[in-house]
This record gives sequence, C-alpha cells and structure tokens, in this order.
Amino acid sequence: MSYAPTMILSPLVNRSHVTMKILPVKTVVEYPLPAAGQTHEILAVSDKLLLISQQTDGSLVKVALDTNGRPTGARKWAVTNPWSGLHGLTLQSTSCGPIVWATVQFDNAILQIDPNGDDINAEPQVKRTIPIPSPASGPHGVLENNGNLWISCKSSSHVVRISISQQDDHQIWAVSGRPIFIAVHPTSRDVFSGLDLSSKIWQYKNDGKSGQEIAIPPERGTTPVGLVAGPDDNVWVALLGNSTTGTGTFGRINKDASIDWFTMSSAIGSTASLIHMAFDREQTGRLWMLGSSIACASSVNAIFTVDIDDISTGGTAKPRIARQNSIVLPTQRSAAHRVISHKGSLYVTELTTSTLAHISGAAVGGLDDSETWDQFADYGLGLKAVYSSYDNTV
Repeated sequence: MSYAPTMILSPLVNRSHVTMKILPVKTVVEYPLPAAGQTHEILAVSDKLLLISQQTDGSLVKVALDTNGRPTGARKWAVTNPWSGLHGLTLQSTSCGPIVWATVQFDNAILQIDPNGDDINAEPQVKRTIPIPSPASGPHGVLENNGNLWISCKSSSHVVRISISQQDDHQIWAVSGRPIFIAVHPTSRDVFSGLDLSSKIWQYKNDGKSGQEIAIPPERGTTPVGLVAGPDDNVWVALLGNSTTGTGTFGRINKDASIDWFTMSSAIGSTASLIHMAFDREQTGRLWMLGSSIACASSVNAIFTVDIDDISTGGTAKPRIARQNSIVLPTQRSAAHRVISHKGSLYVTELTTSTLAHISGAAVGGLDDSETWDQFADYGLGLKAVYSSYDNTV
C-alpha cells in the first residue's frame, strides 16, 4: 500500500496550480475494548485477527479486522482464571497453523494457546501449560526461537530458557532487576533482555556462561523497556526515562553488542518517554517509536515515525535520524503500552483506558518532510499546491 501523494496535472491549468490527490496525513481512531483495569500486549495472528491481553482479569481479547485493517468487533475470553496475570504474547508459526505462547505472571507458567480461528466468537483453547522452574517466578515477556521459549521473569529477576519439546531441558540466569523484554539478535544469535530498574541490558552469548550486563549511559537516559529484533538484523531498545521526563532516546544493538544511540530532536520528541517500537518490514531504516505517560504523567502518548540514515557521502558512515514526525493519540494520560505494524496500519494498546488505537494515513508510511526541517517550520504539513483532493477510501 503506497502512501505517497499522487500528483494529477491538468493540461488546462498552469503547472504552478498543481492538483494533489492524497491520503489523509494522520488518521487515529480509538476503539473501546471490553473493560479491564489494564490492557497490555497485542499480537497479529492473521490478516483478520488481533489478540490482546488484559492482565488484571486474566483475559484474552479477540479483535476482528476488515480488509482495510479497521477493527469491526472485539470479544473477551477468560482463558484461565481472573487472577492468572495473563500478559506476554508471542506467535509461533507451524504447519498446523499459528500457535500463541502466553505468560501468566501470577500463576507462574507459560500457556500454549490455540486462537481457534479468526472468528471472535470462537473461544481460544489452552492446549498446554509449562510451569516456570524454580527459583524463577513471575514470567512477564516470552519469545519463541529455534524450538526454545525465552522468558523474562519480572518478579524474581531471572531469565529462563525452556525447550518446547522437552521442558526438563531448561536454563536459569539471575539478573539485575528487572527483565521485561527479551530478544535474540538475528545476526550474532546472542540473547538480550532489558533490565528496567537497574538501567542495564543483559547479554548472553549462548556459551553456557552467566552473561554480562551492559549499563545504559546516564547521559542517554534510563529504564530500557521495549527491546525487539528488527528486520535490519539488529536488536533495538527504547528508553522510558523516569517520573520527571523522558529523553526521546532509543538504541540499535549491533552484532558485536555495541550500541548506536539515537535521540529525537523535535519539540515533541525530545522529551518523549519511549516504551516500545514497531518496524517497517518493507523499508529498512524506518521504525515507529511509541511514547507513553506510564512513567511520567506529563509525557506525550504518541507515535513517532523515524527514518534512520546510515549513509555518509563524506567518509565514515555515522548512523543518524534523517526524518522524524509525530502522531499524537487523542486520549492523553492513557499510558500507551504496545505498538505493532500490520498490513499498512499501526495498532496501539492504551494500558489504563481499555482502548485500542488504529493509526493509518500518509504519516504511517513516512512523509517527505521532517518536523525538524525549515519547511515544516514555515508550512507545517501544508502542500505545495493550490488545490488538493482527499482519498478517504482507505
């Protein structure tokens, strides 16, 4: 799906009077979900189905999508019990269809869930329960990789590996407080986990040893939360900041575990508290950072479309932010929690308002302008045209 403006030149007018047929720049629609105290993780299971976890009552919400990616309905299912603490979700693709692995933080286990098709009225089925081995407890995030489940245990500050086929084959590492996300580096195959309370990143080289912890430079910020493998074969990490402010900073973890840090400089992005990110699978270097008020109530809940440029024509390449644009969510102080990119749209869960935001429009696919450029200072999002028509069919 292309979001670039389409120019239509008329032979009856001077070329200085260009007609622009474009998509809306930013379209954000918030959909109320079945009510819960906290709405957490989001997972795209198919073109027609999203799954969302609601931790405070142990529920799994099935959300139906139409052909344009717009939600058409949602149904809440209690897959375990109201006190299980259902949280982390990850997808495993198999020849028999999608398998969902989920953490139940307060029941101290991992669940294998069959979503039971795209019909939201078809109840998901728990097929298997894997207990978390002692002394680890409180599984929060989960990742399936190469026949293993990697689990971040928030309560006890452990990282756990469990073989899916033989659950007695497991390893446990004690880490500093607290592991939240976990990712396997696509190039080095090292395992990384963000430790939010200690502002460190744990690295394990798959060598049977205890791993090491990499401190976040204080001048960059604090509190690594979102930590996700990207399509550029690196792992990316977002810094949330503290109760006073964010720093608009995120990092790219390279195959040698060095980290390239990026800080947004736009007026709205420079103090953003970043909690998560999603990637453009079709254009390398574009990602969407999610800002949240979860740690700092005054921080903006917004999506930041960011283009990374690794090309230098003057010598040594130095990665930098080439473009940055913001998409602010309508409901503020909602503690925006997770974002995914799916079929040309973005979807955001809002933790404290039982809300799913669907984001579309030209800004999702990237604009030719940046909020840090003179053109934006002069014209904002205005077009270089005297007339434009708007395509509202998407």
